[in-house]
Amino acid sequence: MPDYSNYNARTYESYSEIWKNTGKCVFCDLKDKYIITEKDGVVLTVNLFPYIDGHLLIIPRRHFENFEDADKIEWEATKTLADIGEKLIKKFCSTEGVWFLFRLEEGFKSQKTVAHAHAHLIPYSPKLFKWEFQKVEFPPEEFAKELRSGLK
Repeated sequence: MPDYSNYNARTYESYSEIWKNTGKCVFCDLKDKYIITEKDGVVLTVNLFPYIDGHLLIIPRRHFENFEDADKIEWEATKTLADIGEKLIKKFCSTEGVWFLFRLEEGFKSQKTVAHAHAHLIPYSPKLFKWEFQKVEFPPEEFAKELRSGLK
């Protein structure tokens, strides 16, 4: 059986295999001992495979893969839990900033490792991510004009 330790799951991209091997979604089967608080069917929980100390998740109890499928109550609960999580992270992790990250795609696109909608609250650290800026092909004004034309 593969080693599903914190380090290996993230480093060798095997985390998605954990729930595939058990036959159930790890977020649908989330244990209460990891949950910090809950509101209207959405939970604020610690991340079992954190990128950094203090990394939290916001997870709807209802299973869906894309936040576009969240109802108004779930969105409002997500915002409330994000505010609570931000305050807790700032209080307990001595950080000045918190990143809020969620991915819209279904399945395992955009580096998602669990096919269940979820958002990350990550204490800011300049050592956590290194941005590799790319050459910009479209001047911002032209890109805005192009995007506006797509709204028609």
